[in-house]
Amino acid sequence: MVAREWSSMDTALHDLRNDLAVAIASLEAFIDGKLEPSAPNCQRVLDSLYEVSAKVSSLAPGLRAPASAGNEALLGAIVEGSPYAKILVDAQGRIALINAQTEKLFGYSRAELLGQTIDVLVPERFRRGHPALRDSFNESPIARPMGAGRDLYGRRKDGSEVPIEIGLNPIASETGSFTLAAISDITERKRAEELRLIHAGVQQHATALEELNRELASASRFKTQFVATMSHELRTPLTAIIGAAELLSTAKLGERERISVETISEAAEALFALIRSNLDFSKIEAGKVDLEKRIFEVQTVVEGAAEVVAQMAREKGTTLHAFVDPLIPRVEGDADRLKQILLNLLANAVKFTEGGRVVVRASPFRQSGSDIVLRFEVEDTGIGIPAEMLPQLFEPFSQVDRMAARNVGGTGLGLSISKSLAELLGGEIGVTSTPGAGSLFWFTAAFAIAEERARSDSGLEGAGGLIISGDDTFAQIVERYLTSWAMKTRRAVSGSDVADGLQTNDGPAWVAIVDLDDIGISDIGVTVDILRALHPSRVITIGTDGALRKPLRQSNLFDAVSRAISAETAVPARPTAVEPRAGVVGRVLVVEDNERLQQLLRLQFNDVGVPATFVSDGLQAVEAAEDGYDLIFMDCLMPNMDGLAATKAIRERERHTGGHVPIVAMTANAFAEDRDACMAAGMDDYLAKPVRLADIRRMTERWLHAAASQG
Repeated sequence: MVAREWSSMDTALHDLRNDLAVAIASLEAFIDGKLEPSAPNCQRVLDSLYEVSAKVSSLAPGLRAPASAGNEALLGAIVEGSPYAKILVDAQGRIALINAQTEKLFGYSRAELLGQTIDVLVPERFRRGHPALRDSFNESPIARPMGAGRDLYGRRKDGSEVPIEIGLNPIASETGSFTLAAISDITERKRAEELRLIHAGVQQHATALEELNRELASASRFKTQFVATMSHELRTPLTAIIGAAELLSTAKLGERERISVETISEAAEALFALIRSNLDFSKIEAGKVDLEKRIFEVQTVVEGAAEVVAQMAREKGTTLHAFVDPLIPRVEGDADRLKQILLNLLANAVKFTEGGRVVVRASPFRQSGSDIVLRFEVEDTGIGIPAEMLPQLFEPFSQVDRMAARNVGGTGLGLSISKSLAELLGGEIGVTSTPGAGSLFWFTAAFAIAEERARSDSGLEGAGGLIISGDDTFAQIVERYLTSWAMKTRRAVSGSDVADGLQTNDGPAWVAIVDLDDIGISDIGVTVDILRALHPSRVITIGTDGALRKPLRQSNLFDAVSRAISAETAVPARPTAVEPRAGVVGRVLVVEDNERLQQLLRLQFNDVGVPATFVSDGLQAVEAAEDGYDLIFMDCLMPNMDGLAATKAIRERERHTGGHVPIVAMTANAFAEDRDACMAAGMDDYLAKPVRLADIRRMTERWLHAAASQG
């Protein structure tokens, strides 16, 4: 009989375990999100739970006598076989039975827990309210989860806490009431929930950032378009102002009129520089700066930049020097961006230097195969920069000295733009400075080597060069140039030095280079006068009242030295090639809708010596082009038909009739995409307003000369 009862109970226990496994798997599927909480799925889980409840109820009569050895063994088997921690607690909260999973979860042995109150497994912060909860369950003993909707924690033997879920099942017996607690460690589930919350938060932030990026991109596009529009609108009247001032400056003017014209010109140029800085900053921010690649002489760019600020330096009594190492080869890269950095640094140096000296230098820094990195320096003896201001010096709108900046003007964008451009050129930028003593700004830039600087005969080999100057910087620059032409050099800072230098010259070929701005000791002036009287052709004076002016151009010095050494022989070829200017002849059509600009451009073309025909819109341009012009200057924004559409129409006609008339865009739109749009429409070249006499001369020489060569 007992054997049959055990067999029956064993079978029931087996079925109960299977049903429990189904119910547990269904619940875990809900928790892990593998099972959607639809009505059929929920009903399936409830059915499993009902099956378990029914089978537990069928086993209840056999569990009503826990004192029975057989029943205790049966209950122990059920508890021990569970995958969860199981604890049997009497009505007073004392632990009567545990399984191995309980020992594993809480770290206690059976001997340590049996007979203890369940409070030993409750964290101290929850113990005070736990007896009331236990009494409430004993008053209404039905199977239910404990603390539904609340976070529950168990206390381990080592004092640490573990998040848990507890299911309570009442068990009635002849000896009293018991509660069977099933405890699940939900640490991994908690961690998964936290990860899901973090992931959801990250997704939410990512969505917000994406929306913010869209808004910022839209704002950036609007700002870029606004700046471009304002630039266009401002460049058009500036073209008239600068062009008119330029034409007036070539006329015979009285002192008062001349000063007025210079004031207008300087103010217009300052306004144009302000517009250009803001436009450049906007383009850099928008990532729309495209670098050009063309072969150029670094010497031409550096000396050209120095020449731009030379007059401002003279007016402030500041000496300006330029030096380009003769070893620098011809390179390929963006000469305009290089010049822009140099102009920013040079303009700042001159602005903040009253008297004193400003020097710009270029030298090889590093060479690797066909690439070379050049280092450029702009050194001044100006006001200097406080150390605490250096870190933010290259930030936008940063000006070192607000009072000084107010006196000399500026947007605070120049250095920020220079930093961005230097990085675009593959280099970096930096500064060292001492307040009251001056600053040295430097930057590097990478270029492709277009042509190595070959050592060729200069025609000056072995000739003597006597450098008469008390200015160390000037003397070093001249000495370096003369040495590169294989000349023998000496320096003189006094009358006796001059005499010694002439006596030690071992040949008839010699030249004296005199720095009139700084000739040092007073007796040298008398010596130089005597020298000029005896050998006028051998003396080259450099300075404000000299034959050559500072900053000294290397090619000008070469020509002067060559002529001085041998006036009877042909002048040797310069070390650097200079393209000859050729006369130009041809019919020019100018398309411009602004009447005032038409009047100004007519005067400018006449001044250049190239009369032009004018029309006012694209339709007229297409019709006029049929008359066979040699060059067309085309404005882009015009009524009836814009310049791009007119160019396309002219090119389409040329496909059928043959020929190709060069078309130069002449526009106030100055973005790279504007230039690209002009080129895509079929234009050959590009001029950004304001248009100067030099721009017109350069374009007419380039394209009319090219057309004549092809003809």
